[in-house]
Amino acid sequence: MIKKIIIIFLIIVLYASAEKRIIIFETSYSNNYTLYTVNDLVKKNIFLYSDFDIVPNNNIKTDNYKSIKSKIKELTLINNADVSVTYDILRYKKEFILNYVIFDKSKSGMWLEKRLYSKEDKLFESINQMLKDIYDYTSVRHDKVYIKEDEYISLIGYYSQKIYEAEDSKNIYDVFFNFYKDNIYFNVDYLDYLVFKSDRTAVDNIKIMTDNMNKKLDKNNHYYLSALGDYYYSRYKVNVIPDDIELSIENYIKAIEAKKNNYIYYKKLANAYILKNDYDNAARSYNMAIEIYDKDIALIKDAVYLLKRDMNKNGNLVIEYLKKIIDVNKNDDEALENLAQIYDTLGDKYNSEIYYNKLLDAVNYNLYIINNESPNPVLYDKYMKKRSEVSKKLNSFK
Repeated sequence: MIKKIIIIFLIIVLYASAEKRIIIFETSYSNNYTLYTVNDLVKKNIFLYSDFDIVPNNNIKTDNYKSIKSKIKELTLINNADVSVTYDILRYKKEFILNYVIFDKSKSGMWLEKRLYSKEDKLFESINQMLKDIYDYTSVRHDKVYIKEDEYISLIGYYSQKIYEAEDSKNIYDVFFNFYKDNIYFNVDYLDYLVFKSDRTAVDNIKIMTDNMNKKLDKNNHYYLSALGDYYYSRYKVNVIPDDIELSIENYIKAIEAKKNNYIYYKKLANAYILKNDYDNAARSYNMAIEIYDKDIALIKDAVYLLKRDMNKNGNLVIEYLKKIIDVNKNDDEALENLAQIYDTLGDKYNSEIYYNKLLDAVNYNLYIINNESPNPVLYDKYMKKRSEVSKKLNSFK
């Protein structure tokens, strides 16, 4: 009886640990590759080797360490996270000072705060200590895999280039892949680029990467399974062999089973189903992805595009998703125009007029940005034409 109670207790503890959600508040790394390095390596290590679910923070504007620290409890709760981390790096003589705060809401408003010193070539040791503190303080299961010196040293040049040549990612990836094919922290970035590219060379490089991952990651690791899905997905786009898309779907499903709350895996699964022309399962996968994370505008727009194929069946869901887009960006003129037109088609002139007015506000906002911050003649002409069309439509309601 006592043995059964202990087993049940362990299951509960492990389940609770696996469900913890972490958000990492990055500080602005403008021209500072060390800040970028900390953010990138910490996130990737947590993603690859722990049971944490990482909460995306793309829409958080606060980027000052002291400001985040002062509101860390509030920001953690607002973002529906269990654990939050923020950090900063200062230079002192020939050393770097890494400051960080780890907040776990289960610890009654307390947090762990540390300051570590290191030389540039040993910064990875401070990052590893930060990772160890995150895992120990929160009691989340992890594989006890930390950043190796050779992995870190080889990435210094890559991170420096990422900061200063952010617009030329292709050249950066191609150059560094020739030297660091087996560096998994680099490969996480390059794999996304290759899947987007999906030509024969990309497929060959993805195969090299998955072979290298097989040496470093457990065969049941969620990311390895997702990478296999990417390989077969890309190979299908090049060769159109039916077995490849089936293998892609199979591996994406396995990745989801291993990391159930990763919405990106559901997004990948949806894309694979679309290639197979299985639109019902694609829609279900999109819906699951959005249920997990409903602030990825590109994801929601992909789902809307698919669901609009059958407005009789999916009309209410399309409206719901378009409103989610506006919740994230009230000036998204595409979503506003879609909503205005849908309500107009339904004969709901009241709501149609509301969204056409919001669309006009968004068009004027975008024109202001173009005129004052980001000049673009093509967009200017587009929005001037759009403003005229919307104004005419609003006049028709009078």
